[in-house]
Amino acid sequence: CDDKPFMQQFANAGGASYADCIGIHYNEGILSPDATSGDPRGNSSHYTRYYSSMVNTYRAIISSKPLCFTELGYLTPEGLGPLPSGFSWAANTTIAQQAQWLARATTLSRQRGYIRLLIVWNVDATVYGADPQAGYAIVRNGQCQACSALHTAMGLP
Repeated sequence: CDDKPFMQQFANAGGASYADCIGIHYNEGILSPDATSGDPRGNSSHYTRYYSSMVNTYRAIISSKPLCFTELGYLTPEGLGPLPSGFSWAANTTIAQQAQWLARATTLSRQRGYIRLLIVWNVDATVYGADPQAGYAIVRNGQCQACSALHTAMGLP
């Protein structure tokens, strides 16, 4: 089920009154979180293609609760080999872009004020098969390009 009708049904059923936070996943991005158009895949205007339209869609449906990213990630095959065909949309994403975009999404999330939690998907998975989890990992071969970028985005000393 697409997120939007699910969230609308959840809201219509009074689900928000039983939630502390509304979970949101964003893991299909192949552009900067600042992008609002230009996704080269079919159905390029679909709200899930862009960070802001994903967040805005959830917020428009349930504005009374904070949003919590239970999964925020950018897939990159760099250093791992070709992606399975179902994930080929991320074939041109680099580790440097992954780091930059995670940091930017973190900054944007902090600025919004109603995003309470952000969990990066993922830190160090090694499975790279039909479900290429390792392609989302920010730690590869003991190195983490995203770590310093995320540190800065969080405003940490």
